[in-house]
Amino acid sequence: MNTLISRLRSRPVLSLIGAVALLLAGVFGVITWVSSGSVSGAVDTHQTVNTVGRYRFEAPTGWSTTQEGRTTTVVSPDQKTVITLGVGRTGSLPVAGALFFQQVAGNYHDVQVIPPEAKQVGSRPALVYGGVGNNAQNTRIRFLAITVQNSPSNYAIAVFTEAGSDPKVVLPPVDRVVESFQVI
Repeated sequence: MNTLISRLRSRPVLSLIGAVALLLAGVFGVITWVSSGSVSGAVDTHQTVNTVGRYRFEAPTGWSTTQEGRTTTVVSPDQKTVITLGVGRTGSLPVAGALFFQQVAGNYHDVQVIPPEAKQVGSRPALVYGGVGNNAQNTRIRFLAITVQNSPSNYAIAVFTEAGSDPKVVLPPVDRVVESFQVI
């Protein structure tokens, strides 16, 4: 009788190569499946609404949020990244953005400015200024001052983190907060 088992017994080297190849394919498949979950930039979130400020956004799970009037503060679990959101200055986006950046950067010394960049936050035009400076304790801080266009008052989002922080860790949750920002 010419069965599969009898054919495999007659060619042991080919059978072994096939078995090893099948085993390796399974191992690589499992490794790829497991690592794809840990490399993902997805961030679990919950919606936060500031009714006084008339805006909402998605806060990363595990991050604390506090509200005081029209301002919301979002803090990472390790307390190394802080995001504040609120109602900003009135006026044109370039003027309001420059004034907000000056307000934020004025709290630091030895500031290196990252040139402003026009972006979209949700469906709205925004102006993003960045910088790195030393705070009063001489800790190097990286910060962003984001002005989101609205009438009559623009919205302001400020991001603060240690200058040496890992962008792969800090950016996904920060991006999620900023990109999910909506005026209500």
